[in-house]
Amino acid sequence: MAKKFGENRMKSTKAKRFWRIQGECWRRMVTPYMMYLFMSMILLATQAISIVWLRIMLGTLCILIGAAFNAHLAYNTGVLHYDAYLTGNIHRRNLEMGIESGGDHRPEREYAVWKGFYIGFLVGIPVILFAGLACIPGVLGEGFGRFFLIMFAGFAIVPVSWIYGGFEHAPSGVFAYSMLMVILPIVVTGLFYMLGAYVEKRKKKVIEERKEALENAKNAPKEYREQTEEQKRKTMLSKKKKK
Repeated sequence: MAKKFGENRMKSTKAKRFWRIQGECWRRMVTPYMMYLFMSMILLATQAISIVWLRIMLGTLCILIGAAFNAHLAYNTGVLHYDAYLTGNIHRRNLEMGIESGGDHRPEREYAVWKGFYIGFLVGIPVILFAGLACIPGVLGEGFGRFFLIMFAGFAIVPVSWIYGGFEHAPSGVFAYSMLMVILPIVVTGLFYMLGAYVEKRKKKVIEERKEALENAKNAPKEYREQTEEQKRKTMLSKKKKK
């Protein structure tokens, strides 16, 4: 639905803000999930290697690369959301003073610690969905669940299959353990989201300190001249007293 012209999102209802936050978090989970999906395809290709240790090593490398992409994207999201948070603070102060502002500001994009972990959880939704489907007894549900889990969330199920020496030897119930891999995107996204916000906060603080130091440097000569004039006046008064 198109945004209304001139709509001030700072004054939106709790329901609207809730759904907008959901939309923002779901939007932010797409690219990290695509990175895991891409690396999962490469991961599946490496499982054709007959040498076990090499297969596991390359598979682990693929998962770590997917997590690295996830970390980079979460870091950038943390930076963007922290900037939005600072902008939101300015608009909120203006509203308290009765000044209308924030028409183009999107509060749903503001930083909050829980958002990083929530986005990571959303990245793992396909794993939970397909793993749950794979655990349903019956050829249809179980078969489709296994297929989709392997094809679209390989990073979660392949490490579990290593324990049993391959998918063909793994019992049906073991697919439920792939849900534990959801912890990976949750932890990576949450931590690097906070890291991005923390680094941005430090940058803003350094900029403010430099501005303050520059202002002090500009004012220093004036203060120095005022002090010098005062010293001259006191010296003149002292000389007059001596006479």
